[in-house]
Amino acid sequence: MRMLPDRACAAAMAAVAVLAFAATYGFDEVPPGLAQGLGAAEFPRLVCLVLLGLAALLFLGAAPRNPPPRVPATGWATMALAVGFLPLMMVVGMLPAMLVFLVAMGWLWGERRWGVLLGSAIGLVAGIWIVFVRLFALSLPGGWLGERLFS
Repeated sequence: MRMLPDRACAAAMAAVAVLAFAATYGFDEVPPGLAQGLGAAEFPRLVCLVLLGLAALLFLGAAPRNPPPRVPATGWATMALAVGFLPLMMVVGMLPAMLVFLVAMGWLWGERRWGVLLGSAIGLVAGIWIVFVRLFALSLPGGWLGERLFS
């Protein structure tokens, strides 16, 4: 018997969530004096549990479809951009990688005005920097190039 595509997707999503949840047990312990709110392991575990819940809903609500819809080329290109984000971030750092990703994604989805693409990407990256770096005092990954240039 062939598994429904939605159920196969739900099972794959659940497997990734379980593996990610298990990986959080390898995280370094945060000293009690530095721990505030959700710790370094608790937040990813919460996200994994939410993903498991969504996978269960998808699995239980799956219904047969004939034929399953084709993924358009834009969908495959979106996935390729998302997969390419992590290697780019490891090289140039999170903020420049987000800028490139947002501009590329906007262009892929049909925006052709460079002022709008750059303005919205710069605004979003600046907002993320303000919230996470300035407000929460967190450091974002600098990447291989950032570590070489700024250390």
